[in-house]
Amino acid sequence: MTLAEIIKDSFSLKEQDQNDSVVLNSLEEWESMAHMLFITRVEESYGIEFTGEDILNMQTIGDIKKVLSEKGAAVV
Repeated sequence: MTLAEIIKDSFSLKEQDQNDSVVLNSLEEWESMAHMLFITRVEESYGIEFTGEDILNMQTIGDIKKVLSEKGAAVV
C-alpha cells in the first residue's frame, strides 16, 4: 500500500488533493485515534518503526516522506 493510499483511507483525502504541504492535523477527518492507526499502517506497510520524535516531527505529508526516506523506505 502506498503512502497516498494510506492517507486516503485514514483521512478521506483524495490523492489529487494530497501535496507535501498538507498538514494532517488540519484535516477534517483527523483525530488522535485515526492518527495513531495511520502511523501503525505506515509502519507496517513500509516495514519501519517510528520513534516518538519522528511522530512529533511529522506534521505534513512532506515531513512524513522525509522521515520515510531517512529510514530507507522508497516513497512514491
